[in-house]
Amino acid sequence: MLDPRQLDALSAVIEHGGFGPAAKALSLTLAAVSLRIKALEDQMGQRLLVRGKVVRATLAGQALRGLAN
Repeated sequence: MLDPRQLDALSAVIEHGGFGPAAKALSLTLAAVSLRIKALEDQMGQRLLVRGKVVRATLAGQALRGLAN
């Protein structure tokens, strides 16, 4: 079962283009958002985000984001 809080974090990171802005939008700490994404990636067994100057979703991340909305 997927955790809706993890899916919300994934969606926010994709929407806002980074962990910091997503944390602010969700009223969470950066660490909390990071941990939720890591737990979701561990559960799925693959990377869901491509980290860089702007964070973007992998194909798997895009598919999961659809479940959050």
